[in-house]
Amino acid sequence: AECAADAARVKEAHGEAPGLAVVLVGSRKDSETYVRSKKKACAEAGIESFSADLPEDVSEEELLEVVRGFNADPRVHGILVQL
Repeated sequence: AECAADAARVKEAHGEAPGLAVVLVGSRKDSETYVRSKKKACAEAGIESFSADLPEDVSEEELLEVVRGFNADPRVHGILVQL
């Protein structure tokens, strides 16, 4: 509830909701569950969520390129990388 109120204040002050990008590397069930819970929490709190699912064998450069892309997106205010 507190997080939702904060997100609403940010949206009112800046004209857009806060945004969280989640990058999931691989297909571990526990990581998938964790990422799903973060997306659900974002939805409940009024925070936009963005995601990218990458294969376990992704190169470091490919991963960094995805992170750079989210970093350059003005809608994204935080990035979570789950390995």
